[in-house]
Amino acid sequence: MNFSMDIRQKLAPAVAAATVFFASGAALAAKTPPVPTMQEVQVCYEKAHAEGASPSPDAMAPCLEKELAFVKSEHKDATERVAAMAKAADKEQGVRTRWTKFIQAGQSFDTFVTRECAYFGMTTKGNRRAEKNGELACRINYYRMRTNVLKNRFLSGARR
Repeated sequence: MNFSMDIRQKLAPAVAAATVFFASGAALAAKTPPVPTMQEVQVCYEKAHAEGASPSPDAMAPCLEKELAFVKSEHKDATERVAAMAKAADKEQGVRTRWTKFIQAGQSFDTFVTRECAYFGMTTKGNRRAEKNGELACRINYYRMRTNVLKNRFLSGARR
């Protein structure tokens, strides 16, 4: 009987830590805002342009952030679908080559976009908000481009 009490006492901190970890993860997941739709993005841009012929960088910022969230969501979906295809093809041959290369390519792409767009933002003329907007627009364009490549190269009906 002492043995089981010792185990419970030893495991109690680990169980408590795991509970806190999973609870905090659930709380973070609950706080994640929903992904905007393309219609919401368009409405945002229309409102920004309604304020004047050339909207201010401050008026454009929330629209760019919404569009980036939308584009990244589409990119994530396409990436997951292609990764599943690569994994299935590897499973047939008993290897992980395609899946590993695809994951590495995605990581390299993310690093490239982060660095390239940080540089782009630094070279944008204007105030700090204009620089940030330039970086957001850069990220939107690259993620949209890669999503299109993934869809056209791997997910189109003509490919199958």
